[in-house]
Amino acid sequence: MADQPDTGTVDVMQSWGEVVDALEGAMPPEWTKFARESADTSWMRAMLLLDAHDRLGRPTPTEHISHTLHHLAASNKHEVEAKGWEALHDKRREERRQMLLLIEERGPGVLDGEPAELFARSIVPVVISAPAS
Repeated sequence: MADQPDTGTVDVMQSWGEVVDALEGAMPPEWTKFARESADTSWMRAMLLLDAHDRLGRPTPTEHISHTLHHLAASNKHEVEAKGWEALHDKRREERRQMLLLIEERGPGVLDGEPAELFARSIVPVVISAPAS
């Protein structure tokens, strides 16, 4: 594994920037900073994508809290409040699902060679169903 900058095109780095921009709000500031400053090799981008995918594969605190409050409100027959908590939960879950799909779909386009193979071997697609219409 060489620590040489990619011989990739400007298109790869532009695409990488778009992926980082899309993930920015969901990832810790340290991740985003590192992704912008240090992702000049395919290996670094692969590690960052796998880390982001792992983190986003788990429900967020907002999802946990809104899910719990939804059930509490529903059990106390506060239907309007329960629907609000359920809507918040579904919105956050859908946002996280979209980011996971982005990583799964766009990841291979910013990787090459062994890092792309590692990504394909290591990524475990997370199934989060879309909210019912």
